[in-house]
Amino acid sequence: MAMVTKRKFLTMAVMMFVLLFMFQFTQVMKEAGNEYDTNEYAGTSELNKNDVWEDSGNNSAVLIGTEESLLGNVAKQWCTYTKRSFHVYETLVECPSETLKEADAILIDPSHIEYERQMSLLTLRVEQGADVVFLSLPESDMIKENEQLQKLLGIDEVKAEQVQLEGINLFTGFLLGGQTIYKPKDEKEKQERQDLDLQIPWYVTGNASKTYMVGMMSDTSVKNEQLPAIIWRNSLGTGNVFAVNGDYMSELTGIGILDAMMAECNEYDVYPVVNAQSLAVANFPGLAAENEEEMNRLYSRDQVAVYRDILWPSLYSTVEKSGSQLTCYLAPQFDYTDGNEPQVDQLVFYLKQLKEKGAEAGLSMEYVKGSGLADKLTRDDAFFESAGSDYEYGSVYMPEVDTEVIETWRRISRYEGLDTIISQPVEEEPILSYVNECMTRQFVTSSGISHTFSEDLRMKSIQTSLGYSNIVLDMNQISWPKKESDRWEIVSEQFSSNINTYWKPFEMFAQTTASESDERIRGFLAMDYEDSREDNVIQIQVEKKTNQVWMVLRTHGEDIEAITGGEFVEIEDDAYLLCIQDDICRVTTKSKDQLKYPLPEK
Repeated sequence: MAMVTKRKFLTMAVMMFVLLFMFQFTQVMKEAGNEYDTNEYAGTSELNKNDVWEDSGNNSAVLIGTEESLLGNVAKQWCTYTKRSFHVYETLVECPSETLKEADAILIDPSHIEYERQMSLLTLRVEQGADVVFLSLPESDMIKENEQLQKLLGIDEVKAEQVQLEGINLFTGFLLGGQTIYKPKDEKEKQERQDLDLQIPWYVTGNASKTYMVGMMSDTSVKNEQLPAIIWRNSLGTGNVFAVNGDYMSELTGIGILDAMMAECNEYDVYPVVNAQSLAVANFPGLAAENEEEMNRLYSRDQVAVYRDILWPSLYSTVEKSGSQLTCYLAPQFDYTDGNEPQVDQLVFYLKQLKEKGAEAGLSMEYVKGSGLADKLTRDDAFFESAGSDYEYGSVYMPEVDTEVIETWRRISRYEGLDTIISQPVEEEPILSYVNECMTRQFVTSSGISHTFSEDLRMKSIQTSLGYSNIVLDMNQISWPKKESDRWEIVSEQFSSNINTYWKPFEMFAQTTASESDERIRGFLAMDYEDSREDNVIQIQVEKKTNQVWMVLRTHGEDIEAITGGEFVEIEDDAYLLCIQDDICRVTTKSKDQLKYPLPEK
């Protein structure tokens, strides 16, 4: 056995001491530099409801219908976000000719058209250059019996009043995100994801039409041009008629479809977006050892250890892989009646972790048992006070917004800085808005776990319209599971697979925390713009109340050659994300180079 000399032993000891010192010193410096009790993202915007865009009359759209309907609500949201004047008339004859002439689009609720009396007027408007959108279609038997309506819509044949589809094909170049085929590959995917309406009238469109989404059939003998049309455009005179065969325009999916339609009927189209992709977990972490029996049965440890040792490492690994900025909506405790109080050391641990990883903490308004939300707020405030924590929370997760509760928490100084509420979608309510004078509301756009075909279509539409996504994974199901599929290994696998797959086409949009999204939303809601084109230069004049705003530019066979007053990044072919930094931005375009084939040698 070789002997270790005193010199070698001393050298080895010194090296080990130096390595130990370096590691310890690095950790000490990291701890010293981690100002974990501060939120660098909160309270950065001074804009409020008074700054929201007011109708400037630059652009306009007309709805033939009612604002109170589901179709009317979507039309109104779209006009608000694209800065268009919104004019509503219950019938076509009530709308002044000049208003129709000046409108960028005439949006039709088919139940408000008198087809025998008004078809000639509508056809004339289209032939003179109007762009008309049928937000849905009349009954198929009415279309079948009215040749003038068929001509207006570009329908060559009503093959069947109802046909069963195998799937749906969304073509590339319409909604952002590329082509998508909504057809389950097996029975499992059919059960989990297929929720689109596959029974529709079978319309075959003519040569003057361009189809953007069609039904797929099991009968392979049916030619492509004979497939049932779902979304298409018919050119008539100098105008266009868009048709939607199905119930796609009565909820949020409709706003992106309208933007895609406008891009299709113009030489170019430019419109504002939020440019914010937010990923959050609600009710995480739980800071008290609760539901002990169930946690031990499932994970052989208490809830605090489950969150710290299993959930947090796995969760952040997924988030890091996706490149997202994380927001965690803390739940100090779930059961306010069991005597298990939140632990200060766990609060400190997670605030340090979030700070180190550039994430943000928010607050959750959910609980499982207790004496009411006001009592929860008071007890949570007392806990934060006992922890000596001065963290400024900027966002709150409140699935159902209660304005009375908002007034309650604003009387507690700790919650005065809450700027934005994250809530579940509410029918007929805008996806982005102010809930009061100074607080915004952001709808959750996905749970991150479920991603059905209709949810994917909605996600693509919202990305097209707003460049916005708000994924919120609710961890309540993990702490208080109700079924076997609520186990973390199952939930985490679905979550990781979904967010690292379906959101990939939109990774050029900015990854943001909830407070960063809030700041961008305020700027988006406040801005106004005008655009014009001369030769190959598109000029965008912006009235903005923040340092920069973002817009999407869609072209037809043109690239951006140069830009002044801003920057750009390509989203996909013929679609660009513009960052507007000056009051005037000029974009110079050029035609895409044609393929050049070498001449054969002589």
